Amino acid sequence: MEEKKIVEKQEKKSKKGLIIGLIIGGALLLVAAIVFLILFILKPTYKVTVNTGGKKLIKNIVVEENEIKELPEVELTKSEYLVAWVNDDGEAVRPGVPIDRDTGIKPIIGDPMKEKVTISFETGTDEKIEPILIEKGSGIILPVKPVNYEDWKFLYWVDKNEYIVLIGTPLYEDLTVYAYWWKPGAGGTSKEVVSISFDTGTNEKLDDVKVPIGNKYIFRTPEEPNGNKIFKGWLDEEGKLLDENSIVTKAMTLKAKWVEYVCPENCTPSEDGKTCTKKDVRDMEHSAECIDPYEVIEGHCLDTANKFDPWSSGDDGLCPSGTYQWDICWGMGCERYCAKEVGFESGSWCPEGYTEEDSKCVKTETIECTEN
Repeated sequence: MEEKKIVEKQEKKSKKGLIIGLIIGGALLLVAAIVFLILFILKPTYKVTVNTGGKKLIKNIVVEENEIKELPEVELTKSEYLVAWVNDDGEAVRPGVPIDRDTGIKPIIGDPMKEKVTISFETGTDEKIEPILIEKGSGIILPVKPVNYEDWKFLYWVDKNEYIVLIGTPLYEDLTVYAYWWKPGAGGTSKEVVSISFDTGTNEKLDDVKVPIGNKYIFRTPEEPNGNKIFKGWLDEEGKLLDENSIVTKAMTLKAKWVEYVCPENCTPSEDGKTCTKKDVRDMEHSAECIDPYEVIEGHCLDTANKFDPWSSGDDGLCPSGTYQWDICWGMGCERYCAKEVGFESGSWCPEGYTEEDSKCVKTETIECTEN
């Protein structure tokens, strides 16, 4: 009997503990739901404003949960094509990429008749970004940065030599750019990120770049000229010229290497100093020749197709005025003929590779400068 009471007492205690556990678990779930609801309510919603640039909007943008789902469309003429939609930073936007602030977008319109170059993108991830076709000589357009994957962080777009590529830089040939990623602790070790500064030797200031120790350098390219000097690369603190395989070991200020170039004699340097223009000027060549069907006989231009015997025109055997007399001999005899004489036609021309300029022949060559 006593044992039965003890069992009943234990069962009541277990039920009470279960009920308390259920109550606590339910309370925690309720708190989590409330927190999630609050975060959902407080989650900011960003707005994308479409500027059509005066074009007729035929399809509006679709944005859901701070992500562009569909880009807008504007009406274009046959002499126009859409290069890209760009945001306030000049970056090409695309569907599927989250937005983290209010922004405006506008279309970049190109002329399909002009020569074009292609910018291709290698993200290094599964994300594919379509190439952008721009007019040759216009400014580079780069896309909004790729979506981060795992713990990797996107830093820059770089070219094949790992020089940073900047929006707006004029482009004259096809270009492939690569996403430069950084991950703390990549390769099993913690990589410290250091600043690389640039001393251009001119008044131009270049922003620092962040590079993990152990990675290859990321370089900037000076845009402003330095007199007649040409930029040849970056020197480290020991004066060593760095290349695309150089490895970052510490924070450092790199110094620009400038080389002065000169043009050979009788050449004119271009504005950037990289090439010289050489002009070879000579007199035009002249000639005098018979025009078909006339033929040159003994230095005279004669109508030989209508030659005649001088005896047929008189008893003296002489050619009449305005004609020329010559003999055609063979074997033991000769025959005398007359033919109408006409003047030579004079001509002037320039040798191959030359063009006529002010009655002179001019050949223009662009040649590389020679290093001092």
